[in-house]
Formats: sequence, C-alpha cells, structure tokens
Amino acid sequence: MQEKKELNIKFKIAIILLLILLIILIAVFSLLINRKINISKETNASNITSSNVINNETIAESNFSVNFLKLENNKQNMIYSPLSIKYALKMLKEGANGNTKTQIENIIGDMDLTKYNNIDGILSLANGVYIRDTYSNYVKEDYTRILTEKYNAEINYDSFNNANNINNWIENKTFGIIKNMLQDNTVQNPDSKMLLINALAIDMEWEEDFDSGKTKGANFYFEDGSTMTATTMNKKATYSDNISYYQGEDITSLTMNLKKYDDKQLEFIGIMPKGNLSDYIKDFSIEDLNNIIEKSTPASESKNGVDISIPKFSFDYNLNLKEDLMKLGITDAFDKDLADFSNMYYYDEIDNRLFVGDALHKANIDFTEKGIKASAVTVILMTETMAIIEENKPIEIKIDKPFLYVVRDKNTGEIWFIGTVHEPNSWEDDRENYQYR
Repeated sequence: MQEKKELNIKFKIAIILLLILLIILIAVFSLLINRKINISKETNASNITSSNVINNETIAESNFSVNFLKLENNKQNMIYSPLSIKYALKMLKEGANGNTKTQIENIIGDMDLTKYNNIDGILSLANGVYIRDTYSNYVKEDYTRILTEKYNAEINYDSFNNANNINNWIENKTFGIIKNMLQDNTVQNPDSKMLLINALAIDMEWEEDFDSGKTKGANFYFEDGSTMTATTMNKKATYSDNISYYQGEDITSLTMNLKKYDDKQLEFIGIMPKGNLSDYIKDFSIEDLNNIIEKSTPASESKNGVDISIPKFSFDYNLNLKEDLMKLGITDAFDKDLADFSNMYYYDEIDNRLFVGDALHKANIDFTEKGIKASAVTVILMTETMAIIEENKPIEIKIDKPFLYVVRDKNTGEIWFIGTVHEPNSWEDDRENYQYR
C-alpha cells in the first residue's frame, strides 16, 4: 500500500515537471517567433525606407533637367543646357563643405555624367577654371587636381585685367557661337577671384535632312488665338527608322535622329500639346518624356509614310541661373556669411570668405533643314563680396503651335538642350533666302 502511494506521488511530480517544461518550451518558442516577426518588420521598414530614398533620388536627378523649364515658364522662346549646368555644379560641389555641399547635393545628387570625346567641328564639351593670378596661392592644389582628373578641366591663371582671355576661351569651345559672354568689369572687380566654366556645343546634321525647296510659309497658331506665317520645313518620311511620331489625346510628338558621330548619336524630340504649352509644362516630367518616346511609332511602320511640317527657329536665351538655383534650395553658396568652400581654398589664411557672387547661363540654337547647331555656357563666379553683373493618307504630323523640344543622347538619355518655341522664324523675314532656290 505504501509502495502504491509513493508511485502516485512520483507520477504526479513527473506530470508537474513535464507541464513546467512544456510551459518553458512554449514561452521560449513564442519569444523566438515574436523576435523573428519584429526583425522582419524592421527589415521591411528599412527596405521600404531605403527604396523610397532611392526612388526619390532617382526622380530628383531625372527631373533636374526640367526644373528650370518650370521655373522660367514665361511663354517665350527658351533654351538651356542641363548638361552644362550639371558640370558646373559638380565642379562647385568638389570645393564645397558642410551645409553648402549638402544643398548642392540635394539638387544634383551623385548623378553620373556621360563623358564625351570632342569631335572637331561637330561636338565640343569643355570645363575650365580661371583663377586670378594674385589669388593662386590660396586655391588648394587638391581642388584643382580633382577638377583636372575628374572633369578634364583646364586650369588657367589670368591677370583679370579684362575679359578677353575668358571670352576667347568660351568662343573657341562653342564653335565661335557665343561671343563676349562676360563684360570687362565682371572680371576686373578686385573681389572676383575665380571662375568655374563649362562650355559645350554641337553642329550636327540630320540623318535625313529636309529639302529646302519644300520650305514655305505656313500658319503658326499662338496661345491667344492669333496667328503668324512661320518659315516651315516639310518632308515626307517613308520606310524610315530615323523618324518616329506619337499622336495621343493630349499631345503630338515628333522624334528625329541626328547623324551618328563615332559612337554618339543625339536625337530631337518635339512635343506639341493640344492645350496651352505653359499649362502642359507645369506637370511635365522626364517620365513623361520617356513614355512618349516609348510609345512613338517609327515612320517605317506607317503604310503610307508620314508627312512632316515643323517651323524653323533660331534664338538665344539667358537663364536666370542664380535666382533659379536659390529657388531650388542652393542658398548658402550665395551667402558670404554662410558659404563653406573650405575644400576649394585656404579660408583660414585670408580675411574674407569665398562664395558664389553670380551664376550665369547662356544658350542658343539654330534649327534648320540641315540639322541643329546649338551651344551653351555656364559660368560660376567665385568672389569675396557680391559682384554686380549684367489611314489611306499619309499620317500628318504638323507642329504649328507652341511646343517643347529636347535634344538628348539617344543611348543614355543625357539631355544636352531643352526649351520651348513660342514664336518661330517669320516667313516674311526668311522669304528672300528662298527666292532663288
């Protein structure tokens, strides 16, 4: 009897121990499961945050090219070069530090720039630095070395007695198109210490040019309902892969290839909205541009070809670069008290801080039967105080209203030039040029 009682006690103890062990195992298992879930959540959150940063940076970089289009959407002929501005800001960033550098990075990020080899008389891209000779000892050698190695920049030391040397450099790098970019008093100002310059130009022919014999006057319709007679180029594209088009509910677009030089080829994209161009630009993005190009149909796929008419245009434009950059968030660089360019010069050896006194950008374009000739220059002036500067039928693609245009690298998408045409060349002014053809 006593033995049976002891067995019952031992059995109960064993049951209790098993229950305790089971409870411990369940608790440990639950803890591990919860930890795994939390880690998973943290990882997902981290991935989402990281993804958003990447996407936001990508969007910021891609839309850098159209920012100035939106900021100066003033219903006038316009042209500028995002590529030129990027190069100048990249060189400026190399000398910046602290919040000054952060603000520049917020606009241009770490975007890579396509490297181009110059082609004599066809393509030119050059970076240059002009340093006042009396200031040369204050500029860090590391800074000029970086500009030389990364941007192939030409480092020049000048007396700054006048603007001749700088203007001649710009003129030479833009095929003689941009002359007298700077006034003498800009560089003569004793506070002007250094200029960072990018200059670029193209003089390229169409893969399939227009016959000037078919150029004539045609109506061009302004946004206010009035019209003008514009000098209009015409051609029929049949069996061509060099020309494509898109006709949507809201826009008509025309894409035309320029000739391939070495391994580089640029293309022209004209986009004419059915509504007002100025309204269309407000929401325009690089994503829109890419979608238009993706949806475009080669003329070779049109059974009866494509009839094209597009006006000639030729003009230059001065971008309000300093004002635009400040609106985009680059402010410290222009403030003599906040600018930090300590990677550029020995700021502890001089009395005044170096900052950006002005940022200038000028571009022009000549759009003709033969091709496109365009150039741009960006100048960033480093100073110690604020310097003052002055169906059975052929498909018809008719560009006869204000339109947006882009000239970009066909392979990389790098935008060389972008702008608008609100008033093309006048037939009345050009008629004489075609009189004896």
